[in-house]
Amino acid sequence: MAERTNVISWSNPGKDDLLWEYDQEYIRTLSSLTVNEWQWAVFIRDGQILRVFDAGRYELTTANFPFLTKIYEKVLGYKEDVFKAKVIFISKKQFQGKWGVRTMCKVAQNYEAPIPLMGNGDFTYRVSDPETFITQMIGGGRSFDTASVATFMRSFINEQIAQQLGKQYYMDVYGNLDGASLVTKMNIEEDFKNRGLELLSFKIGSVSTEEAYQKDIYEVQRLRTDVGAQYKQFEVMERMADAVGNSSGGAAVGTGMMLFPQMMQQLNQQAMQNNVQQQQPKVMCPSCGGLNDYPYKFCSNCGQPSPQMRQQQPPMAQPAATPAPAAATGAPKAFKICPFCGESLAGLPRTPKYCPYCSEQLN
Repeated sequence: MAERTNVISWSNPGKDDLLWEYDQEYIRTLSSLTVNEWQWAVFIRDGQILRVFDAGRYELTTANFPFLTKIYEKVLGYKEDVFKAKVIFISKKQFQGKWGVRTMCKVAQNYEAPIPLMGNGDFTYRVSDPETFITQMIGGGRSFDTASVATFMRSFINEQIAQQLGKQYYMDVYGNLDGASLVTKMNIEEDFKNRGLELLSFKIGSVSTEEAYQKDIYEVQRLRTDVGAQYKQFEVMERMADAVGNSSGGAAVGTGMMLFPQMMQQLNQQAMQNNVQQQQPKVMCPSCGGLNDYPYKFCSNCGQPSPQMRQQQPPMAQPAATPAPAAATGAPKAFKICPFCGESLAGLPRTPKYCPYCSEQLN
């Protein structure tokens, strides 16, 4: 045991030291307590936390802590210190920890098969509430160093991460590690807070599954695409062709020769349809130059009919009446009869921009 002193301070801490306890339980009155900027000092007496000291220099006297002096103990004849106290220093630094889990999760939506998931990463934390940290984490332990805290937090965080990753889909986590890291951090940081700790960062470094499951996932995900499904069909056809070529039975050969051209024709038709859908041509309107999907009837930009529609339309009827000129103010024209096709517009609340019967512009 070190010689008793009236100066209490935590000097020369290691880079991974999270806390340090003053090795004397008897605190003399008028002792000096020095707390650095990167520390807290927690004063405990009779099993109770009396005060948390922030950075500064303090004098511990009976005026601020009602403990009795050594003289009173000697007068009563006690053989040991009756009134004992503790001073525990806690670092404000940031600390890093690593985690690794193995759990079960589902592959993807509409593919609910469970598979094993292995993941690992790191997290950063610091003490945010020294009083809660001591009551919830330290307890009565004397040598609760950074390694012990990291071990405890690793087991705790592994359990939380395993639960959170088990609720997510493997393909979602595998395809977006940053998003999965953020979701997991939000779900577990409250548990850190309840233990006097602040979770500053959390990262999923990698996730994987067993090799046998990786092959199954690859096959299923490939078949979910149109190209992958077609490729699988071609593979089946190749195997059928090989089987027909190696077969010695005439009936089998005849059946294979009949099925093979039909399947090939269906695949070719499907491929051509996909190509047509992916390469839909555009046609320019001769009136305004706007682009329209081919074939089209009326231009989506100006409303004029396509050249094909113009050829199909009958000769336009003579207008029943000459439209009245618009007012000098530029107000829209009003027609009861379309001046181009002669159809009645009297049932409409107002004259439209384009005639609904011939598509000619009216305003």
